[in-house]
Formats: sequence, structure tokens, C-alpha cells
Amino acid sequence: MINISNLPKVLIISHTSFTKSDSMGSTLASYLTEYDSDCVAQFYIKDMQPDIPVCDNYYRVTDSDVLNKVLHPFLRKNVGNQVDLISVDGIARLAVKDKKSGSIKSRAFRMILRNIIWILSDFQKKGFNKWVEDFSPDVVLVQPGDFSFLIKLALKISKKLNIPLIVHQSESYYLKPYFSKSLDYLLFRWQFKKTFEKMMKRASFCIYLCDALENDYKKYFDIPSATIYKSTDIIPEPQSHTVPEQGFRCIYGGNLGKAVGRVEPLVQLGMAVKKCGGIIDVYTSSSGDHLALLNKENGIVLHPAISNDELVEKTKKSDFVIHIENRSKEHILDLKYAFSTKIADMLACGRPSIIYGSAEIAGIRYFAENNLGLIIETSEELYPKIKEFISDTRRQNECIKRACEFAKLNHNPIINSQKTKDIILSVCRNKV
Repeated sequence: MINISNLPKVLIISHTSFTKSDSMGSTLASYLTEYDSDCVAQFYIKDMQPDIPVCDNYYRVTDSDVLNKVLHPFLRKNVGNQVDLISVDGIARLAVKDKKSGSIKSRAFRMILRNIIWILSDFQKKGFNKWVEDFSPDVVLVQPGDFSFLIKLALKISKKLNIPLIVHQSESYYLKPYFSKSLDYLLFRWQFKKTFEKMMKRASFCIYLCDALENDYKKYFDIPSATIYKSTDIIPEPQSHTVPEQGFRCIYGGNLGKAVGRVEPLVQLGMAVKKCGGIIDVYTSSSGDHLALLNKENGIVLHPAISNDELVEKTKKSDFVIHIENRSKEHILDLKYAFSTKIADMLACGRPSIIYGSAEIAGIRYFAENNLGLIIETSEELYPKIKEFISDTRRQNECIKRACEFAKLNHNPIINSQKTKDIILSVCRNKV
């Protein structure tokens, strides 16, 4: 492929495609909005279609593809295929498949088996190798997750082509404590951490999703790094905000799968909001009997999922925007570094935020430390703090003003994409 722009050509290796329907897919895409699309290619492994025009050069291999290859080793066909960009204006999937399904032990066994199947498939022959060769990347950018094979693939390409490796760290898998003493779990963690350390030793640069991740990873790995937050397409426009004494409306849109544990705090918040004379409109694609508690009696109106653009428009017309996380010790430990990709839109939407959850969680701490909204950490504080906040117009407008300032500072797509471009250029100039 001819490189007209003379920018380094970037090969992205990730779980998800550049898509509005996945938080990590949209985050990676937001880093490259100002990059030349002809200089970007993406390899990914989830069965999904890209719909953000960051590039038009994709190669997908799914778990089903490699399993089929292992079960039918003599089939003479490429494993995986190139994928075309599509335009998607329909329903946004606000929730992905529950990541926490099954016990830690059973998931560890599945992950070990998954790595083995991908290794046995040897999918890189023919189609994939030719695709990489034709693109001829100058740098690899990997979004590793906790799948060792994907990390090994990025390492292999980086070493084979003698090109730098950039790592995007959006998760804390390496930092998390051991949750089980079962043999398969210990084997899974040992294999993952060993592979992860090899990746970090090879890496020329790390991009982190939030400061909390960068600060704690730097305790283990001395690698040049920067935090680049998720960008928002909403233009921050702070406007004077007033709330009716009765009938005010709040809005929440996001994942309410059973395992994420958000229904219980949402109900608690809804009951307090109702007591103050308001209601919460909830938009989600999640389903299950546990959602039965999301009803008008508890101060909540449940709606089906809508597109992200529609959600933004409804948010701008609401009085408050909501974010919640479960406050149990287990969830706080698991979510210590969680930084919701919805935060960027919340800050820019011009509406005051009400956050219910522990400030030990990175995303909530971001709001608390910078005075970006109302933070409520205990159920006892819900009613009195909400009652005081809805009557304090000056404080609401102060929060809106600061939130918009932070949206411009940390979540501007042009600025963040330029930061990414500068990192790529710097890494390639100092090629390892």
C-alpha cells in the first residue's frame, strides 16, 4: 500500500473493531480521528462489524474460525477474512455480554483452553500474513485485555518486522490480586502475567485510559507513558441551568447486566429521587428478571436501548445525568480502576451530574477530586444530598461550568488525536 501522507502506518491489534456499540472500540477510534485512515489497519477477534470510519482496512478472526480450523485441519481455506466498513445508524448496544459469567475458576479453564485452540489453529498462514505484508506497518498498537494469545501475536509481528510496539492499557488485569488458589486459575494468571511482562519489556510506549492506571502500572514498569482519556463528540456549551421543584427528570443509559451490580444502587437512587419529586429515565439493552425492580414505584421509568445520538439528545433535555456503581467490597475491588467511557459525554452535555458510588473507583474519584458533580457514597446520604443539590442552582451551574472545562481539557477529540499522532511519530523516530 502506497503511503501518500508519510505518516507511520499503524496496525491495531484488539478484541473489538472500531465501533460505536463497544466502549473499547469507540475509545480506540477516538484516538485516531485526526489520523490518515489510509495509514491505519485493524486486526480484531470479536464477531462484529466496524462502523466508525477511522480506517477501511480490517482483518477479523473469531473464536469460531479458529475452533473450526482445529476441528477440520485439512480444510484448505484462509482462517478469518477481511471485513468492510459499514455505516450503522440503528440501535446502539449499550451493554455487552456479561464479562463475569461463570466462576473465576471455570473462566480460567476456558481462557487456558482458548489460548491452546488459537495456538493450534496456526491461523496466521496465508491470508492473515499476506494482509499484514501488504499493509507493511511501521508500528503495532495493541489493546491486550487478558487474552495472552493476542499479546503474543502483537509481540511476534513487532519482532518479525522489527517495528515498535505501543500498548493501550484500559484494564487492570495485571494489577488485580489473586482471587483463587485453584490450579487452573493459578496457571492462567501465571501464563498471562509472564506474557504481559514480555509485552511491556518490548513496548516503546504505553497509553493509559486514566491517571489511576498510569500511576499504578508505573510502579511495575518503567516505560514512557501518557494518559489519554476517551473523547466526546459533544461540543461543551455551559448554559444557565434551573430545575423545577417538582417533576424534574434524570437520565441513565448503560449496562445493567446482573453481574455488574448496578440495579441495586440505581433503585436506591431512584427512591431518593422520587422522594425529592423527580424520576429517572433508564435506557438499556440489558434484560433479565432483576430489572423488574426498575419501575415507577421505585422512581424509575425503564426504556429500551436507543442510538447513542438519541441518548445524547435526551440527556441534553434532562435535568440531571446519572452514573452509578455497586458499593460492595467485591465490586469496589474489581472496579478500582474503572473509568466509564460515558464520562466524557456526561461532562460535555451541559447538565449537572449525580454520581452514586465509592470514590475509591477511578471514574468517581475523577468527579470528586475535580468538583464535577454531586458525589454520594452512602445510602444514608442519598435523600438529603439530592434534596440540597436540586435546590442549589448556583452549585449546579458551577458543576456544569467545571465539567465543560474538563471536557475541553481532557476529552477533546482533536487534541487527543493529536496527542496520539505525536506519540506514534515520536516512537517511530526512535525505532527500537
